[in-house]
Amino acid sequence: ELKSVIVAVSPEEHAKIAESFLKRGIPVLLEKPPALSSEEFTKIGDYPCLYISEVENYSVCVSFLRKPRRFLRIERFGRGRGYISPLWDLAWHDLYLLQRVSEDINLEGLHVKEGVWTLSGYLEGVPFSLSVAWEHPEPRRIWNIDDELILDFGEEKVYQRGELLTEEKRDKLRLMLEDFLRGSYDTKSVERAYRNLKLLESLS
Repeated sequence: ELKSVIVAVSPEEHAKIAESFLKRGIPVLLEKPPALSSEEFTKIGDYPCLYISEVENYSVCVSFLRKPRRFLRIERFGRGRGYISPLWDLAWHDLYLLQRVSEDINLEGLHVKEGVWTLSGYLEGVPFSLSVAWEHPEPRRIWNIDDELILDFGEEKVYQRGELLTEEKRDKLRLMLEDFLRGSYDTKSVERAYRNLKLLESLS
C-alpha cells in the first residue's frame, strides 16, 4: 500500500502523474516546476495532500532572510543544465525564497546576455536583481542584501560586513524528504508555487 509519493520526472509530466495519486488521497511531493502554467496547476492545486519541493528552505541561510533597505542582488549560477530554461529551473528557488520575505514582488523586466538571464524588479518597492545561468564557469548561489549581509546558499555560509556569522553544512534534500514523510511539510508550498508560476508567466 502506497503511503506517499515523490514525483520528479520531466516537468511536462508532473501535473498529470501527481494527479493520478492525489485523486486516491495519497500525499505527493512534487518537484519544481509543478506544472507548465498556472492554469495547468489549478487542476491539482486544491488537493490538500499536495506539496511542492522547496529544498532551499532547509538551508542555514533561510534563518537570516530579511527585507533589503536599499537593494538585493541574487546570483544562482549552476554547473549543469536543467529543464525548460534557467528561469524555470534555477530562479524558481529564489522566487519562493523571496516570498518568504514578502509577497509584494513585482517583476519589471528580463535581460539575457551571454547565457545569463537577469530578472529585475521590486520587493516592497526596493529594487532587486536575480541572475541565473546554466553551465556557468563560476557556479554560485548568493544573496547580497544591501552589501551588508551575504547569504551563500552554495557553501551554506552567512557573512555580515565581511565577517563569517555562521556555517553549517546540511543535507537539505534529506531534511526535506524527512519532513514530507513524517507529515510536517510546509503547507504553504502550494501557494508559493502558484505565485511563482504567475510571476514567470508575467514575463511572457
